[in-house]
Amino acid sequence: MPRRLATAAAIALALAAGACSSPRERPTPLPAATTPMPSQGAMPGGQPLGNTGGTCNAAAASFLVGELGTTASADQAQQATGAESVRILFPNQPITKEFIAGRLNLETDDANRITSVRCG
Repeated sequence: MPRRLATAAAIALALAAGACSSPRERPTPLPAATTPMPSQGAMPGGQPLGNTGGTCNAAAASFLVGELGTTASADQAQQATGAESVRILFPNQPITKEFIAGRLNLETDDANRITSVRCG
């Protein structure tokens, strides 16, 4: 029994010592970024995030309230409103809160029926 305990202790000591050693070659550090970070509210290249100057006429898509929230409905809404983008929002879905003037939001209920149409 003492021999097994001594062997186990020697193995544990060797593993612990090996875990503390450092490798002979250190990894090469990553090069410093040469591209400056974009300013807040802009993408690289100076383009603004989202469409801040677009147009959207939510009233023009009010005929979709009560319809199923499908890609066909989104396409109809986009044509009717002139929105640059459309998103269908489902109940309890996490969404971004930034306001994008050219984006149309189709809010749906648990049955996937469109309950409201709004821009932003």
